[in-house]
Amino acid sequence: MTMPNAELEEGTRVGRYVVLRDYEGRMHAVVATSVCAVCKDDGGALLLLPGGRMIRVERPLAEVLQWLEVGARW
Repeated sequence: MTMPNAELEEGTRVGRYVVLRDYEGRMHAVVATSVCAVCKDDGGALLLLPGGRMIRVERPLAEVLQWLEVGARW
């Protein structure tokens, strides 16, 4: 699969990955089914990943849950 040379937008799905931008502006491609938990946080949501790694995003919990919906067709 080839990707166009364009900046990916937050919430974009690429195969089994969901693109997220953390509070520090770093982009992450996360396998949607690997997210262990999503918690509401001040000003956004906190995602818990395997190995205890966490990603904090500035998006509402409901929006993040929609992005991670397994089997969703975008």
